[in-house]
Amino acid sequence: MIPELHLLPPALSWIVHPAAAFALIHWAGILYSRRGRVPGDVLWAAGIIVVIGVLGAAWVAHPAAGMLLGFFGQRAFRRWSGHVPALLAGLVAAAAFMALGATWLMFPLTVMAVIWATTAGLTGRQVDLDERLPQPAALPEHAGGLPVIGTENREAVPVTSTSTVTAATRTAVPDAFTALHLDERLPGDIRAQLAALDLRTAEALTHLRALGQEGSEGAYVARTIRDEYAPASVRAYLNLPRTRADVTPIEDGKTGRDLLREQLDLLLNAVQDILDATLHAGGQELLTHQRFLREKFGKKARELDV
Repeated sequence: MIPELHLLPPALSWIVHPAAAFALIHWAGILYSRRGRVPGDVLWAAGIIVVIGVLGAAWVAHPAAGMLLGFFGQRAFRRWSGHVPALLAGLVAAAAFMALGATWLMFPLTVMAVIWATTAGLTGRQVDLDERLPQPAALPEHAGGLPVIGTENREAVPVTSTSTVTAATRTAVPDAFTALHLDERLPGDIRAQLAALDLRTAEALTHLRALGQEGSEGAYVARTIRDEYAPASVRAYLNLPRTRADVTPIEDGKTGRDLLREQLDLLLNAVQDILDATLHAGGQELLTHQRFLREKFGKKARELDV
């Protein structure tokens, strides 16, 4: 961790805190604008954050790291091939912020890297290919309507065409939980926690289904965590005033963002307990089968050796 260097006289030491606020505004302006594509600008703005943190406002690394997660989500999951230099500059900034004390950044960055490797790493290239293909002319049916036909052919239009288009449109809409960790109002680290929770609950439900325990208490708890508990926590956070949710303490010095992070950690641990119990149950079944095979074939194998 980089130590703070209190180089300013005590009478002027307070100035680093308002300077940190202006540095964060500048940092956000770089990340979420066209200048976020320029690695030099990203590194320059990150350097200002680091200098101010070293001078005595080390807290500035935490909100800057949260903004950086949003930057990665914006640049890495959509045509990422054109943003590689800026993303590398962002990784350098992430290392600097972790050195200032924002070590929690490692977990959401790891989760985002896994998600990127399994989704955006492939779909980013596919988007580029799609853009080179000739696009059909805009027709009414592309907007979900019916084809344009003459009056004499009106009876030839299938009655089910409208319902078919509507059903296809519904399937393209993400479910409520997926929409949560895509909500840009949430900080990047919170969205990363929600993505991890999504992956773990899906894994737990898949294993329980394979064991024939889809109706078990563990499956019920996993579904409830995903469909009720986590969304309720996020909605309560989003109901807080946006300008105060991440800076004003609510209880024991913890902000709304801190409390939401703790609640999501509790839910992640609960799903992990379900996975551990599933592993234990599967292991017991495997051991039982091993004993059965040993009793059935172990003696015969020895007789054949004789």
